[in-house]
Amino acid sequence: MCRVQTKLGFIKGQRYEGYEVFKGVPYAKPPIGSLRFKHAEPVEPWQGEWDATTWGSVPVQPPNSLEDFFAVAHHTFTQSEDCLYLNIWRPQRKVKHPLPVIIYFYGGSFLNGHGSQDVYHPHEIVKQEDVIVVTFNYRLGAFGFLDWSTINADWDKNNGLSDQICAIQWVAQNIEAFGGNPNHISLMGQSAGAMSIEVLLRLPDVRPYIQNAVLLSGILHIDTLEDGVRKAHEFSELRAQYFKDQSFETLSQEDILKLMDKLQAQHGPSKGLELLYQPIETEAMDADYQHVQVPILFSMTEAEGDIYIASEEKRLPIDQFQAVVERGGLEVPDRNEIQTAQQQRDYITEHHFKRPYQQLLAELSKHTTVWPYTFNWSHPSHPAYASPYHILDVIFWMGRLDILEANGATVSDKERQLSRHMIHQLCQFVKTGQLES
Repeated sequence: MCRVQTKLGFIKGQRYEGYEVFKGVPYAKPPIGSLRFKHAEPVEPWQGEWDATTWGSVPVQPPNSLEDFFAVAHHTFTQSEDCLYLNIWRPQRKVKHPLPVIIYFYGGSFLNGHGSQDVYHPHEIVKQEDVIVVTFNYRLGAFGFLDWSTINADWDKNNGLSDQICAIQWVAQNIEAFGGNPNHISLMGQSAGAMSIEVLLRLPDVRPYIQNAVLLSGILHIDTLEDGVRKAHEFSELRAQYFKDQSFETLSQEDILKLMDKLQAQHGPSKGLELLYQPIETEAMDADYQHVQVPILFSMTEAEGDIYIASEEKRLPIDQFQAVVERGGLEVPDRNEIQTAQQQRDYITEHHFKRPYQQLLAELSKHTTVWPYTFNWSHPSHPAYASPYHILDVIFWMGRLDILEANGATVSDKERQLSRHMIHQLCQFVKTGQLES
C-alpha cells in the first residue's frame, strides 16, 4: 500500500513492482439529483482516508464488444451516473524533480469507454519513463453530450466536456502531492478523446493548463447550436412517446439508455461513423485554432477504416452507408464504389480520416509546431491484426502487448522494441515538446 496527503484528504493506493496506482479517486461531485443534467462541480474535501485501491463506477453506456477484445480478460464494471473518478499511475522509484503529467482521454464515439479499461492501463509507461499518467471517466451519450439546456433552461449542454475540464483542474490543483508538476500537463487522447482535446484547445480558459497535446486518430466535427437543439427535440419526442407519464428527472439510467437506443434506431446503423452525441459549439469556444500555440503530436494509423467493417457480413447496406456519409457532410460515393467490405473500409480510411487529417494538420501547422506520426504495424499472419487499423496503435503507446498475446498473437522483440520506442518518443515529446530524430 501507499498513502498520499492531498488538499482534499488522505488517499490510499496500491504498490506494485515498479509503479504505484491510485484507483477511483473522485474529482467532481456525483452528477446525480439536482446535478444530473448539469456541468460538473469540483469535489469537496473528505474526512479520513479515501480508499483508492478499487476502480470507481464507469459511465452509463450501451454494450461494447470491443472492450473485451482490447483486454487481457473479461471484466465487469459497475455502471453508474456517479462515475466521475480518475486513476493515477506513477513510478515507484524516487525522482529528483516533479514529473510531467499525461492526462489520457479515451475514445468510443462519445458513446462508450472509460478510464479503467485494460488497454488504458499505463503501468508500462511509468515503469519505463519518469512521468505520471492519469486516466479518468467523463459522461457519455445523452448524459454527457445532449443539449439539456434546450429541454430545461436550468440544465446545461456539453456536460461531458465540463467533466473533462473539471478533471484537468483537479490534476492541476492536486497532482503535486503525487510528485507531479502541475505546470507541465499534457493532454493525450484517441478518437473521441482526441476530438475532445481539439475542443479544449479552442477554449481560452482551458488552454493555459495545457503544455502539449497528443492527438491520435481523431478529427473534430463539432455540432452547431442548431444540431444540438434538433437532437434534444428528437430525444424529447422519444421520451413523450415511450415515457409519457414521466419527466426526465424521474427516468432511470436504463430508461435513458432505452431512449438512446431508440434514437439510434431512427438514424439506422452507422458503425460509429455518425456521432449522435458530441461536443456542441458555444460562444466560449474559439472559431478556429489561431490562438493555439502548444506543440502537438498528431498521429493516425495507416488503415483506420479496417476496424469499422470487419467482414462482408458486417458491411453497411449501401443506401445506409450513403446516408451516413451525407449526414456527415462528406462526398457521397457512387454505389459501385462501396459494394464490398474492403471498399467501405477504404472509403472510411480515406474520407473519414486521411483527408480530414491532412486538412487539420495544415490548419494547425499555420499556428503551432505539429509533429505528424503514422502507425503502420501489422501482424499479417494473425487475422485480428492483419492491418494497422483504428485503436490498434493504443496497445503500443500504452505498452499493453499482453493484449496481443491474450488474443493469440505472437509478440517478438520487434514488437517490444517498437512499443518501447513509441513510449520513449511520447514521453520525450511530453517533456520537451519535440520528437527525437
